[in-house]
Amino acid sequence: MILFTGCQQEEPLESENQNLTITHETQTRASGPSASGHGTLTFEGIPIEGEGFRQFSFHAREKKNGSIQGSGVLTYTGGVRNLSFDIDCLNVNGNHAIMSGVTTRDNQFPENEGLLFWFEVTDNGEGNNSDPDQMSLYFQGTNPATYDCVNDFEVDNYDIEGGNIQVRD
Repeated sequence: MILFTGCQQEEPLESENQNLTITHETQTRASGPSASGHGTLTFEGIPIEGEGFRQFSFHAREKKNGSIQGSGVLTYTGGVRNLSFDIDCLNVNGNHAIMSGVTTRDNQFPENEGLLFWFEVTDNGEGNNSDPDQMSLYFQGTNPATYDCVNDFEVDNYDIEGGNIQVRD
C-alpha cells in the first residue's frame, strides 16, 4: 500500500522568472542590419591592362546573437586574379554600409592571404529612375585600427555597371 499525504507546488524564484523572460526575448529578436550585392566595376586609367574591370559578389548580416557573418569574392577579370574574403565587421548607416574582415584567398598573391580589408557600398534604390549603386575600391593592410568597419574614410565610390547592392538598416 502506498499512501500520499499531500502535494505542494513550489513557487518559482523571482530570478528564475526573470531569466525565462530574457531567454524568450533573445529567441524572438530579429536579425540585424545586412548588406549584399553583386555586379561589375570598370576603372579607367588603371595602369595594368584588364585590372580596371572587376566583378564582385558579397553578403554580410548581423546574426541574432549580434555577431557578423559574411563573405565575398572579387575577380579582376583581365588579370585573372581572384580574391575571397570573410566579413566579420559590418557598419550600416541608412543606405551606406562599411565592411571589413580578412582576405582568405588570393590566387595571384598568396602572401596577401590573412591581410585585413575594408570597403564600402551605397544602395541608391531600385528601378530605372534611381542612381546607380556604388562601391569603393577594396583596400588591404595589416593595421587592425585602420581596417575596421567603424572607420569611414570617405573615399571615392564608383557606380556599378551591372548588378545590385542591397543595404538594410
